[in-house]
Amino acid sequence: MSIKLSLETAKNVLLEADEKRARIDDGTGKTVRSIIKGPHKTYRYVLITALLAKAADSRVDILSIQAKDDSAGAYDARELCHKVIVPFERDNYPMGLGGSNEPYLNKPARYPRLSLQNAVRKGQDRKTLETLIGILKKIADEGTALKYLSSAIADIEAVSIEYNSQYQLDSVTFDKNGNAQQILDYIYHVTDDAREGETCPILVAALEQIYLGNGVEVKAHKVNESGASSKEIGDIDIFNGNDIVYSIEVKDKDFTKDDVGHAIRKFTDAHLEKSMFIFGKNARWDKCSVLQLVARMGRIGHYCCVMSILDFAKIRLMNSPEGTNMKCFSSTIMEMAKKIHATEETVNWLKSNLSKI
Repeated sequence: MSIKLSLETAKNVLLEADEKRARIDDGTGKTVRSIIKGPHKTYRYVLITALLAKAADSRVDILSIQAKDDSAGAYDARELCHKVIVPFERDNYPMGLGGSNEPYLNKPARYPRLSLQNAVRKGQDRKTLETLIGILKKIADEGTALKYLSSAIADIEAVSIEYNSQYQLDSVTFDKNGNAQQILDYIYHVTDDAREGETCPILVAALEQIYLGNGVEVKAHKVNESGASSKEIGDIDIFNGNDIVYSIEVKDKDFTKDDVGHAIRKFTDAHLEKSMFIFGKNARWDKCSVLQLVARMGRIGHYCCVMSILDFAKIRLMNSPEGTNMKCFSSTIMEMAKKIHATEETVNWLKSNLSKI
């Protein structure tokens, strides 16, 4: 029979571990750190969840993942992680574990328990699984689990600080008289490189936020990753309070009429009447077929505006608030890069070109 963990108890234990957080540099502490800072995001969550479970209830089988596991110490690790670990990370150490909303939906966490028989890719992933199992087998009681949970939280804090520091612009200097033309010059240059499709969505979201002002929320989503939220419609969604107003799809590669049609179907399914489809400056597309499609859709109730990133930028900059300059634009770029969890390479590309303006 599985154990029903008290989530309230687990939350209190996690807060206690957070208060006592301090790096431990013995062999176990270093191994825990190697997983927290390692490349496999799911196993980071599995590790911290297992440590918390054992620290909260000594009966827990630390290698168990699902309540249906045959072990007498089986418990629901998914519930513990999604309801306790995930909000704790989001509220205290953003991106300290990787910023996942539902990590136990990933395949490595779908097995009843951690085992070397679990299917995993060879190489680094297999090695991480072996290391994870080896280290957890050494955690025999609540006190030991709490000790290394506290050390792990110190590591998570360090990762979060390092992650968020990349979005700081302390090293970039600006001409205080920077204007709309300087912003446009920057956009012309920086869009030379799509950076795996991240450059254009960041710029579009930044321009839209400046144009609309802080009273409206511009939600930019991670590129090429389906969202967990039912309210996530396009690449960028515009909210007024809790209500979605319109959505924007951004395509920084060649596209077809079918790509536009797919985007419009998403928008109409969400009962949106208006949307934008913005494409990169080097994208190739069949103008005739695409415009015929959007005209046909417009006649039956959904208006989709198709335009290039450069035309969009010119329009938004013309209508941007007085005082808009490179400094406020660059800060908003970094804000949007952070929202979509842009890669370090993309952030460095955006920063390096800011320094040239």
